[in-house]
Amino acid sequence: MTRILIALFLILLVAFSLSGCSEPAPTAQFYAEDTTGQVPVKIQFNDLSLGEITSWEWDFDNDGEVDSRYQSPKYGFYEPGNFTVSLTVSGPNGSDTEVKVNYLELFPPIYPPCEVDFIAEKTTVNGRIPLQFTDKSTGNITAWSWDFQSDGIIDSTVQNPEYMYTRNGSYSVTLIVSGPSCEEGATLTKYHYIQVSGCSG
Repeated sequence: MTRILIALFLILLVAFSLSGCSEPAPTAQFYAEDTTGQVPVKIQFNDLSLGEITSWEWDFDNDGEVDSRYQSPKYGFYEPGNFTVSLTVSGPNGSDTEVKVNYLELFPPIYPPCEVDFIAEKTTVNGRIPLQFTDKSTGNITAWSWDFQSDGIIDSTVQNPEYMYTRNGSYSVTLIVSGPSCEEGATLTKYHYIQVSGCSG
């Protein structure tokens, strides 16, 4: 009987000893190298988690979807706003999640002001000759509307178009530009800018 009790004691002692030596569950920790900025921006995230870890799941916009499974990813943000970021780490001994609410504050981009300008390769034309116009506007511009006869009709939406006058006369030219730098549009009219002669028929 004594031997049985001793054997049971040794078994329990070994089991307790083994359980006491098990690794703890992982602890999720991370930080971002930048927490504010203007979009578009790519931000580096660094994993600082503790414990034995075999997988990382990052959610950068709090939508419940995994955005990256890299340990320390770089992620691009293209819309302004406040972003909650979470990291879930998992390993043989369990999993853990760290959530940082409104961790990132990202602002809209700041564009340089829009200034509209243009030139023609020549302002006096003799005959029906294609005339090159060059946009000299500054700022973040994405759309161009040209009116070469000041009649309210858009003749071209190309940035640097060619246009051929077919009748003699004095023509005003208007350029309207728009884009992130001038969302409501900016307009320049050069009055009596082009002088055309030598057109017959």
